[in-house]
Amino acid sequence: MHLFLTKQLMAAAFLLSAVVSGRASISVKEEASANVQPLLPTGKWLNGTFSMSNWWSYDGKQYVGNPYSQSIAFNFSEKDKSEFFLVIKTHTGYCSTEAFTYMKGTVKFTEGERSFTFTPASGSYRGFYSCASGSNFNRPAKQSELKPSKYYWSMEKDSQGADMLVIRFNSDPKSAGSYFKKGDW
Repeated sequence: MHLFLTKQLMAAAFLLSAVVSGRASISVKEEASANVQPLLPTGKWLNGTFSMSNWWSYDGKQYVGNPYSQSIAFNFSEKDKSEFFLVIKTHTGYCSTEAFTYMKGTVKFTEGERSFTFTPASGSYRGFYSCASGSNFNRPAKQSELKPSKYYWSMEKDSQGADMLVIRFNSDPKSAGSYFKKGDW
């Protein structure tokens, strides 16, 4: 009995690996016509940038940070819920400016065109100005700011073989995309 179950499990694993590995070589249109569900990019995805220069105080004794950094993140749940995060920071050597955008809503993936539409239901905006603290703010998103956004996505591997989510503003796979790594925050 044990040998029979082992053979069955091995056969199932082989079939599953053949189906999953074969999917990488067929186009989105072929997937749609074959009624194959693409592997949706659920989970947390992070894209971040940083400046190649750093700011030191003018006397050279104190490190005061990067002059510019930006991070964008998506969190896609398996129940069509989604979150969007945008963090931007600038630093002039004396003053820091920080902006944080958070949106929470739903996401709808359209399989045939490998797109998703994020529809925010709520959100907030925060701004911090170290040299002009009277301008700091923290406010909820206005209804007029909660508009759906449509993106196109694909999956690629980085040089270490890790999955990268590529998001584009149009359906042309040769257009510039933003590359997101799997996150764990």
